[in-house]
Amino acid sequence: MQVKTQSPECEAGVQCCQPKIFTQFQILKNVAVVCAGVLLLFTAYDGLTMLQSTMNKEQGIGVWSQAIMYFFFSVSAIFFPKYVIKKFGTKTTYAFSMLTYIPYIASNFYSHWVLVIPVSILIFLGAALIWGAQASYLNNVSVMYVDISTSSSGRNIPHESISSISNNITPCRYEMELKSNSIATIVSKSDIENSPDANSQQYVKNKYNTSINDKFYSVPFKNAEYSNIVENGKVNRSVQMNSKAAEVMARSEEGRKRLKMIESTTARFFGFHGVAYLTCHLWGNLLTYFILQTDVEVNATNNSTCVCGASFCNVASACFEQNVELPSERMRYILTATCVCIGVIALLIVVFFLDPLENEKEEVTFSTDLLMATYKLAKKKELVLLIPASFYIGMVQGFYTGDFTKSFVGCAWGTYHVGLVAASYGSLCGLSSFSSGWLVKRLGRIPIFSAASLTNIAACALMLAWKPTADEPVMFFVIAGMWGVHVGAIWSQLRAFYGILFKADEEAAFAAFHVWYALGFCLSFAYSNYFCTYVKIYVLIVVGTLGFIGYLTVEILCFKNKASK
Repeated sequence: MQVKTQSPECEAGVQCCQPKIFTQFQILKNVAVVCAGVLLLFTAYDGLTMLQSTMNKEQGIGVWSQAIMYFFFSVSAIFFPKYVIKKFGTKTTYAFSMLTYIPYIASNFYSHWVLVIPVSILIFLGAALIWGAQASYLNNVSVMYVDISTSSSGRNIPHESISSISNNITPCRYEMELKSNSIATIVSKSDIENSPDANSQQYVKNKYNTSINDKFYSVPFKNAEYSNIVENGKVNRSVQMNSKAAEVMARSEEGRKRLKMIESTTARFFGFHGVAYLTCHLWGNLLTYFILQTDVEVNATNNSTCVCGASFCNVASACFEQNVELPSERMRYILTATCVCIGVIALLIVVFFLDPLENEKEEVTFSTDLLMATYKLAKKKELVLLIPASFYIGMVQGFYTGDFTKSFVGCAWGTYHVGLVAASYGSLCGLSSFSSGWLVKRLGRIPIFSAASLTNIAACALMLAWKPTADEPVMFFVIAGMWGVHVGAIWSQLRAFYGILFKADEEAAFAAFHVWYALGFCLSFAYSNYFCTYVKIYVLIVVGTLGFIGYLTVEILCFKNKASK
């Protein structure tokens, strides 16, 4: 029998979500659909994005459209994701956000200020929502999948258990309250309280007549006898353990194992998603390469008057003007039409094949508190320390899209090679993202983040030292591949780390990540035409170093917090 209870919001007259029940196969199918949607949509979107600094070079319209889009993206990420996701659900939010990308893709039919800028502003409605919805969906099904895997039946688990579990699995949170912050806001107390591995705050409060003291690993006790037996997770051998204390200790140990499983499952699911998103660079750029190569006359230039690479300072470079030729109108129409069709197919796949996590949507009101949830979360110490890393992952992708494709590939080797080189970048992005989830499970996050950061610094040093020419084509692929290794690992695992740190406030946490991620993109595109490339590379090195230090500090805080419990 299930006893339906209501959260404070429900008691105030809010209609709460009704739980869904999934099997392991359904969860994996839904993860595949989420990944397929993002793969196809961004294959269409990124294939054209990589060409903005070359194909749409006139008056800088390409890079400025990107800067404007990411600026508004950062604004929307602050205010809207939490409200919209709770109001309409993850699936509806995901589908709507995909729809906003299609007009921007179609604007490449007629690339002029009067059309490109309005659709760049329009896309901000979906840019923040698409990442928040996907991350929230993956975060929730990760917990569901672990519960199914560890349950005695091993078949299915009601979605309502996510709220209680999600709010109590974060070891690095110093203050936690039981909130209705995940997609499901109803907790079936009969299921949770009678479960042998339950760890919800309400369960602890009812059973022991106390609170959970805001720590996942701390176990509240009814009287002094229990607190003498177990103190900070350690057993006092001088005291005879009774059956009740043994049960509590077993549950605490099981909670630790559960946490480890949830962390590894979250990392793997985000790794799969990262593969789907980041390999779009491969497929999108192969698409543009094979379409454009039929229309571009190869005219590689290699003489001493060329100023390309780190020394490239403006779009008046002799090599840039000679090699960066605009595609014909016919090729532009073919390429854009193909990308629009792929985007529409991605939307239809999500609409028809993705299962919603909720049977009914919440009747939430547009309140100031809900609107500012992302802003309030930004005050937490862990999130502040992760700001440089979040900002940097946007900067490095913006640099590749707006500067490497222009000052290295386009300038020294020609426009139509941009897609071919970017395919190398995309393939390494996908491989790195996929393998990072597997490696994190076995080695931990710190070695993976360290290796990725060192790879990125090495790529920056190589760009500073190398003068690109068409006679050394392999070097373009090497640098692009190194860039992809860094982006693939950090982009997927940093988001997974956010999900682990801020499980109780996931929508706002992922929105905060994408605020800084988008601002990093925006800055890279905004100053793309105003500084020499070597200056931008030095900026990347400084910000990347700060980002790694901030990330490492958070890991140390987590380690100390675990050790103190």
